[in-house]
Amino acid sequence: MKGLFKYKGFYGSSEISHEDNVLHGKIECIHDLVTYEAETVEALRHAFEEAVDDYLETCKMLGREPERPMSGTFNVRIGEELHKKASLAAKGSGMSLNDYIKKTLAEKLELHMHFHWKHEHKRGQPPFTKGENQHPRKLPAR
Repeated sequence: MKGLFKYKGFYGSSEISHEDNVLHGKIECIHDLVTYEAETVEALRHAFEEAVDDYLETCKMLGREPERPMSGTFNVRIGEELHKKASLAAKGSGMSLNDYIKKTLAEKLELHMHFHWKHEHKRGQPPFTKGENQHPRKLPAR
């Protein structure tokens, strides 16, 4: 995932402020606003990790559970026609609509990640953030 840090299950953005001549980011996918900034990429990664640790400690001190970036469920409004097509495709595949959507989304994301891995790898850049798998899974044969 280009431009994202990962630490203790949290994801953090990395952006440039040309006006302030600084790198900055925030913990993504939570409602609380937790930001950080630094002057180098390595320092920004460190600031992100400190922000995550501080967020977890603050939640502990307040006696509340920290938000988790992803719960595993989400609602998507896809419109009546696409809903009907997906339902019919799922039924034709002998799957529930939920399983069909999960499978279809996973296949699409696998292709997306495979494409980006090849593209980034050709430019000599690492395709994943530090600590993640360094090689993508093979695509299933069709």
